[in-house]
Amino acid sequence: MREKAYGPPRRSHNQVYPPRLEAIENRRNRVVVNEYLSTITAHLQTLENSSQASAAMIDLQPEVKWFMRPYLVNFIIQMHASLKLKPQTLFLCWNIIDRYCAKRIAFKQHYQLIGCTSLWIAAKYEDKKSRVPTVTELSLMCSNVYDESMFKEMEIHILSTLGWSIGHTSLEDILQLSIKSCDHDGKERLNKPLDQYRSNLPTVSAILAISRYLCELSLYEREYLNHKASLVGITAHLMACSMLKLETGSMWLEGVYQKYQHQKYLLKNRQLPTPVTPSKSFKYFNDDMSDINEMETDQLERLGRAQSVNSINNAYGPFINGFEGLETVSEVRQISLMLLKSLLNPPEVLIEKYSQLGVITVIKNFVSESHLEYLQHSKDLDDIENLSPVTTDELSNVLLNLEHYPELAQLPRPSQFAQIYRSPSLNKSGSSPFNSPSKFSYSSISSQTTYDSTYEDLAQRKMHYQAAAMPRYPDSSPVLNTPN
Repeated sequence: MREKAYGPPRRSHNQVYPPRLEAIENRRNRVVVNEYLSTITAHLQTLENSSQASAAMIDLQPEVKWFMRPYLVNFIIQMHASLKLKPQTLFLCWNIIDRYCAKRIAFKQHYQLIGCTSLWIAAKYEDKKSRVPTVTELSLMCSNVYDESMFKEMEIHILSTLGWSIGHTSLEDILQLSIKSCDHDGKERLNKPLDQYRSNLPTVSAILAISRYLCELSLYEREYLNHKASLVGITAHLMACSMLKLETGSMWLEGVYQKYQHQKYLLKNRQLPTPVTPSKSFKYFNDDMSDINEMETDQLERLGRAQSVNSINNAYGPFINGFEGLETVSEVRQISLMLLKSLLNPPEVLIEKYSQLGVITVIKNFVSESHLEYLQHSKDLDDIENLSPVTTDELSNVLLNLEHYPELAQLPRPSQFAQIYRSPSLNKSGSSPFNSPSKFSYSSISSQTTYDSTYEDLAQRKMHYQAAAMPRYPDSSPVLNTPN
C-alpha cells in the first residue's frame, strides 16, 4: 500500500506564468497602492523616526571602531549576494546592526557574529522562507568560528535589545517611492497599454541599479547616519537620473519645490481647509454642547491646523518627513557631495557586484564627461572639503542636474559641510587595520575595504568580472584574529 505523502504536491515541471495575467496584476497593484499611498507614507515616516540609529552612541563603543565597519560591510554584501536576498534585507540588516551597537557594548570578537545574526533576522523579516539561511549555513560562512548555538543566543539578545521592533524605512523603500513619484515610464497615469505593465522598462531598471549602488556605498561611512534615510535615498535617485542624463529627476524636484511654495503661500494666507468640527446633532457629544467652551473650540481649530500641516508634509512623496524648501535641497546637495567622495574611492566588492550590470561603466563615463578626474587623483580627496562655495555649488548642480533650474541652482553653502567625516577607509595615509595600535586584523586580504586605484585602472589591472553569480559561500570571512 502506498504511503500517504504529506505537504504540498510536488510540481513535475515549472509552470509558465501567463504574461497577460502578470500585466493585469501589476497594473492593479498600482491602483491599490495609489489608494493607500497617504497611509503608507505616514507609516514609513513613523518607522523612520523611531528606527534611526545614533552615530554618537556608536562612537562610545570601547572596542568596535569605525575603521572596522567597511570590512564587515564587505562580508555582509558577499553573504547577501550569495544567498540572493532582497535589497531591503541588506539595508534592514545594517539598521539592526547600528541600532544594536547604539544600545549595547559590542566586543570586536563578536562583531561578525552580530552582523551575520542581523542578516539572519532581516532575511526572516523581508525574504521568502526558502531563501533564509540555516544556522548551519551561517556557521559555515563564518568558517566555523562561532557555534550554532551562539547565533541563536545572539538572535534573542538582539531582538530583546531592540524591543522586538524590527520595522525600518529602508533605502530600497525610499527608492521605490521616489521612482513612483517621478513616474519615469508614465505608468502611474494608468493610461499605458496593458502589455507594458509586465515589468519595468530598461530605464527604470538602470535607475534602480545605479541608485542601489549609491545606497550601498552609504553603508560604509559614519556620516550618513547623521541624515535621514529618506534624504539619502532621494539623493541617490537624483544622482542616478543625472548620470543617465534623464531630466525627470530634476524636473520632479523642481515641481516639489513649486508645490511647497504654493502650499506655503496658502498657509500664510490661511486658505488651507480645516476639518469640520462636529455639529450639535452629533451623537458622540452632548445635545446641547454646553460642555465645550471657547477654549476647547480653539484647541480643536489648532488640532485641525496641525492635521492640515501634516497632510501637506505627507504630500511630497519620498520626502516622508516633510519638505522645507531650500533647507531640504541644501541637505540633499550636501549628501550628493558625500556620495561623490565615496564614488571616487569605491570598494572592490561593489565593483565586482555591479560591473556585470554596467553600473561601473555608467559612473566612469559620468566622471569623465563631467571632468571630475582631477578629484580622483587628489591627495586623500581633501579637495572636496577645501573647494570654494561657488565650486561646491557647481559640483552639486552637476551631480543633481540642477543647472537649468535657477531657483534651485544657487543655494547657500551648507554650514556644516566642512565637518564631513574623514573615514580611515578613505584615508590611504591614515590608520588602517594593519597598522592600528589596537592590533585589529582580519583573516584574509580579500576583505580589502577600498579600491585604491581609479576606474581607469580596471583595464590595466585586467580585472574582468564574469557574468556568473557569486560563489555560494565567500572564500573568506572577516574573522577577528584575537591575541591569545
